Amino acid sequence: MKQRKLKVRKGHRDYTLKSKPCSGNPIIPFLLLKGTWLEQAGFTIDTPLSVTVEDGRLSIVRDRCR
Repeated sequence: MKQRKLKVRKGHRDYTLKSKPCSGNPIIPFLLLKGTWLEQAGFTIDTPLSVTVEDGRLSIVRDRCR
């Protein structure tokens, strides 16, 4: 499978945090992943995922336990 180049985008929360009700609508980072390449890699619609977060790395795998 070939490498994909993506960019972290800026966005806003669509909700208010109960712990910070007066924090306004801060800018937050987000990733948008879409395309037929996801299906080709085994990530079909409604596939449960598990995301492992490390410093500078995200690992996304199918969650077969759900």
